[in-house]
This record gives sequence, structure tokens and C-alpha cells, in this order.
Amino acid sequence: PELADVSLAGISLAASSPATMVHFAAAGVNQTTDDITDMAETNVAGTVSALQFAQRNGLSRFVLVGSSGEYGSGVGLSEDAPLRPTSEYGATRASATLVARAFGARRGLDVVVVRPFAVFGPFEARYRLIPHVILCALRGQPIRISSGDQTRDYIHVDDVSDGIARACAMDAARGGIYNLCSGHETRVRDVARLVTSLAGSHSSVEAGAMPTIPGEMWRTSGDPSHARSVLGWTPQHDLAQRLRETIAWFRDTGLTLPAYTEATA
Repeated sequence: PELADVSLAGISLAASSPATMVHFAAAGVNQTTDDITDMAETNVAGTVSALQFAQRNGLSRFVLVGSSGEYGSGVGLSEDAPLRPTSEYGATRASATLVARAFGARRGLDVVVVRPFAVFGPFEARYRLIPHVILCALRGQPIRISSGDQTRDYIHVDDVSDGIARACAMDAARGGIYNLCSGHETRVRDVARLVTSLAGSHSSVEAGAMPTIPGEMWRTSGDPSHARSVLGWTPQHDLAQRLRETIAWFRDTGLTLPAYTEATA
């Protein structure tokens, strides 16, 4: 069923099912799309439906996987930073957080929010920066990006998965919001050049060849100290090491998958 209808779908969980629900679903992650209605229906109404499903099935914890886009631009952002999203995507994700926390407080459902920053790793969608750069670099193609002066706080998907698992399992996580980030701000063009170097590619990085996406956050990095102190969570590997591993995955596996073949470009 559609996410917005899941609370009405008649799905029931067995008595032995876990007590925690993790809500990942979201629309608008691809910043080149502009379907505001879809974002509102999925990110806000869909979250309400998921909350109702959790309540109806007697779950004790609801972990909402949010987004750094809820904050908008900012450096060293902590969880109590004002929510000032610069796009409809960020606004609907922030709305989902506000609705979920209000729902939980009123109805006795423990709502935990995690906010991953710029996640990368195997199976990442090809329209996102790092897969785009890797694929071009491995094929010897020019790497066309926007100005590249934007900054991001890159975090590997394995570290994010660990943070989500801790948010699910730890009593101390109750009711909290946790940034999943490295705490380091890195320019987009520098990441593109680093990937090219690590891949041993001679592809050129053509900064300014693509337009800036309207509403794009310009500088973003988070403060991971709250997740570290409460969840005992710390990213395990540095950016270069994880990029090297991701490049190897694309070279050995990704380039064989239909999602990354030239025919789907």
C-alpha cells in the first residue's frame, strides 16, 4: 500500500515482533525533482500514518530517520539548532519530526529521531555526488559538478546503520534527537578531486559545469557530541578510507549492476 495508507492497511504484527519501528521512507531526496505534493504526502502524511500504525500495534519506540536538511545551512549544528530548511524537502522532513514528537508526547509513544548528514557508500543512488564522481572517474569521463564550493559533512552508511541500531536498542536514547555525522566540513569539489585521485583516474573535475540546485544548502556540518555521549556512537573510519572502500565496491560490484550501467544513464 501507499505509505499514507499504511495505518489503514489492516497489517498486524505478530506478538513476537520487535517493539521498535524504524521509519526510513521519504520523498524528495533527489534534489532535481520538485514534486512538492509528493513530498508533503510522503514525508508528513506518510509519517503520521506510520505513527498510527506503531500505536495501533502497541510498539514502544518509533525511530524516525530524519535529515540534516531539517536544519538548513549551518556549521557545527547541534540538535537544538533552529530548524531553518532551505527547501521544501527539508521543510517537510522538519515537519515530520515536529509531528512525530508531538504525537509521541501526547500518546505515550517513545519517539527517537536520528539525523544523518551526507551519507555515502555502496548502493547509493547514481544521481548523488559521490556515485556520480566514482562512475565518471572509473570510466574516464569528465566529472561535471556545480561550483563545488558547497560543503557537506560526509558519513559512511555503515556508521549511520550503527547509530540507528543504537537508537533502537539503548534505553538511554529515549525521546532524544541525535546527529549522525563526522563533525567535519568538506568542500564538494575537494571530495570530487579526492575520489578521482583515490580511483587513480585522469578524469577532469569541471567545477561550474552544472547549475546550482535552487534551495541547496551551502555550508553544512553537524556536531556529533550528543550521539557520542548518550549512545556511545562514533564514526569508525576517516573519509579517505571509506571513499577508497566505496570506490573498490563500485569497481568490483557496482559497475555490474543495472542501476549503474550506461544503459540507465
